[in-house]
Amino acid sequence: MKRFFLLSIGIFITVALWGINVSQAAHQETIRITCWEGYADKAFIDDFKHMVKEKYKIDVEVKPSYATGQEDFYNAAKNGTADLISPPADLAKTPRFDFFKNGSVLLTPLNMKSIPNASHMLPFFKADKSLKMKGKRFGLPYNCGPYGLAYNTDAVKATPASWNIFWDPQYTGKYTINNNFHKVNIWITALALGYKYEDLFNIDRLDRNKIQPRLNELVMGAKSLWDGEANPDEFPQLSLATTWGFAVVKANMKGGNWKLATPKEGGSAWIDYWCITHAAKGIKKKLCEEWINLQLSPKYQAAVVKQQGVSPVINNVGDLVTAEEKVLFNVGNNDYFKTVAIWQVMSEKTEKAFGEMWEEAKKLRK
Repeated sequence: MKRFFLLSIGIFITVALWGINVSQAAHQETIRITCWEGYADKAFIDDFKHMVKEKYKIDVEVKPSYATGQEDFYNAAKNGTADLISPPADLAKTPRFDFFKNGSVLLTPLNMKSIPNASHMLPFFKADKSLKMKGKRFGLPYNCGPYGLAYNTDAVKATPASWNIFWDPQYTGKYTINNNFHKVNIWITALALGYKYEDLFNIDRLDRNKIQPRLNELVMGAKSLWDGEANPDEFPQLSLATTWGFAVVKANMKGGNWKLATPKEGGSAWIDYWCITHAAKGIKKKLCEEWINLQLSPKYQAAVVKQQGVSPVINNVGDLVTAEEKVLFNVGNNDYFKTVAIWQVMSEKTEKAFGEMWEEAKKLRK
């Protein structure tokens, strides 16, 4: 009898300890994020972890990995190495990637009830269909910014009025342009030559023989070509730069005096999304939706302006940004986003042609 009693106590303790271990395991999660640098910094992560702990009693670890090109988002989704990604809107349906191939959808639809802050998106972004399929949303806009023309007010006294300033001989070797999103350089070259928005995304509407020599000049005259984000440490040596906006903010934090110009020819603009990959299931998917909801809150949409130097997608940022920032970054200005060429999905023919044109231009730098 005593032996049976001791055996029972032993079983009880074992089960109790097993239950504790199960409980602990059930209250820990890891969220893996592949995003652009600055989209998941320590302050964002700390707030998210605190919110999850308070709301769900879960200890969540967030592991960010920073992308340098579009392939990083595709590979993270395809291989299931990330739960959240922040790709540009056009990426998911670009033929060489295609996140929605039959039988192989790489993203998971969002439960919009879990993301109430989405109700404050500007109409322009609510209407965007880049990540909509069969009535379901597979991602939500997070921010929007131009491939911008930045200038150093210490070196360039008058605000540049045209993209053609990059071909002004006095600025040879004094500017930087993007490398790994080469299409943007073909677009600004085309705009400088007088092409319109409707021409930019279709090689059949562009005269390749006319654009190539000018593209060659643009590349040869650049001091550097940047991947991912322009290098703000290089900015003191420059007069001009192309940028998503981030580098200007960082350069000015280091004492620079950089501003963004508005070329008369117009420009292109991207929309970055938050998407949940097929790897996130159950409570992990729920936590990913909480991340997106937090990123669409007024506090973090204001951070889009102050830390990234680009436009938020919601209409309730209020006084969390200054009056000057509201004007400069078109905060809450729904009509502005109708005036820029939002990146579009291009045909394989156009993608191939642009790639060939860029490689031909870069050969001249060797």
